[in-house]
Amino acid sequence: MKNILSLSYNDLPPNLKTVLLHLSNFPEDYVIDRERLVRQWIAEDFISEERGRSCQEVAESYLYELINKSLVQPVNICYDGMVGACRVHDMMLELIISKSIEENFITVVNGSQTVWGNPQCSIRRLSIQDIDQELASELAKKDLSHVRSLIITSSGCIKHLPSLTKFKTLRVLDFEGCRGLVEYDMDGMEKLFQLKYLSFNETYIRELPSAVVMLRDLETLDLRETEIRDCPARIVQLTKLRHLPSDMDHAKIPIGMDHAKIPIGIGNMKNLREITGFDITMSSVGAVKELGSLINLKVLHVWFTMKDEESQEYKIHAEMFHSSLCKLGSYKLQSVCIDGGYSYPFELLDSWSPLPSCLQRFEMGSTHYCLSKLPKWITPALTSLAYLEINLSVITEEVLGILGELPALLSLKLYTNTVHKDRLVLPGKGFGCLKELVYEPFDEGAGTLLFEEGALPKLEQLELWLSVSVAKAYGFYLGIEHLPYLKDVRVLLQNRDATYCEVEAAEVAIRNEISLHPNHPRFIVG
Repeated sequence: MKNILSLSYNDLPPNLKTVLLHLSNFPEDYVIDRERLVRQWIAEDFISEERGRSCQEVAESYLYELINKSLVQPVNICYDGMVGACRVHDMMLELIISKSIEENFITVVNGSQTVWGNPQCSIRRLSIQDIDQELASELAKKDLSHVRSLIITSSGCIKHLPSLTKFKTLRVLDFEGCRGLVEYDMDGMEKLFQLKYLSFNETYIRELPSAVVMLRDLETLDLRETEIRDCPARIVQLTKLRHLPSDMDHAKIPIGMDHAKIPIGIGNMKNLREITGFDITMSSVGAVKELGSLINLKVLHVWFTMKDEESQEYKIHAEMFHSSLCKLGSYKLQSVCIDGGYSYPFELLDSWSPLPSCLQRFEMGSTHYCLSKLPKWITPALTSLAYLEINLSVITEEVLGILGELPALLSLKLYTNTVHKDRLVLPGKGFGCLKELVYEPFDEGAGTLLFEEGALPKLEQLELWLSVSVAKAYGFYLGIEHLPYLKDVRVLLQNRDATYCEVEAAEVAIRNEISLHPNHPRFIVG
């Protein structure tokens, strides 16, 4: 087996060998996020634009080549077929670590397994996976001035790591998951003039080191799962910054702590492609206005803090955000998530103009507010919209008809707060590409769905909440046999006004219906 793997490696072109060896940065069975990986490849200059494709697109194509050659295992395949993360099989990892040592590509510090390599050769890349004080002391004696990347996947003894002043040529500095980072001395960070990638993800630090504003070549600054709520004012001087993700998951924000504020002057950061986790209502109106100047922005995920909806301040912020969003929609905006908030920001969205022609993803986040009607801008003219997560008070067959005409729609998540006394029929037309459907109420009034012959011809994943008391009138029949590509079904039975026997009968009937499907879909009931 090892000989076969070695031959597979030797047959790779140089570009794929390089990115494969980079995977030895991560421990056995480690799940490596796709975006984390490709952005590090780009920061290390492993990737060049090819035939009009961006570095991001080229890097992702390399990852898929490794997957297609079975050298890397895909993890978390998304609705659009994109791989969310990957993992390296232990035998392949053993091979690429040995090749990395042989070629002096990387030095892996992993407890007793650490191999320092040829003392005559410079350390070019450093992966800290398991380190004690003795190893840290030995590392401090090495010449680290040629290290291009430092990736730390262990929190142990981080305070004993060598000073950043010893790492003069770093391009990648990844602290992801280092919970004891507060004990590490960040002095000297301002001298990392070549740094392009800096991650504090899952470190829960409270303050961004002030020296970050001196890193003028920085392209990625990952602040997710930290407790940083105010960025230094001079962060807007990082004009090469492309990715600025902060927390979006409200559950991960400590109680009593606000979301991050949009920095004043953000309009100067014209290279930004991604902003996530920032709070519109906590930010200044001027900073919200400046969002509209970010002509290269592709991903915008923001919060509206639950403040007094009737206050003039709240309305001014919402109106300014709407104005900026309309401008961004006319540029390159591909993904929008609006989390939290009351009705006003969403009501304004009905007049989103001009049409956001590049939009691929739109979602209403954790807010329980439901739109009274489908926004006017959601039309078949949105030829790129692949993911839609929307809350609607009334879901009618007319609404389903409009949504069914969206030509690129792959994933649809419908949420409602209205008690539906009847079932909704999905006719045998429309939704030609849809692979994932979620239908969920905010209370126990879900009604039920019926899939007619020809409905959802490509559907693979189905999740629906079903009112037992409504569905029993139709014998709990859903029309599952009309979904030829179905792979997974999850049904949550709502038992309001239903007896235990009726709930049990519903489960048996649906299970029997699914068992007759030729694909034998996986079935989960709750």
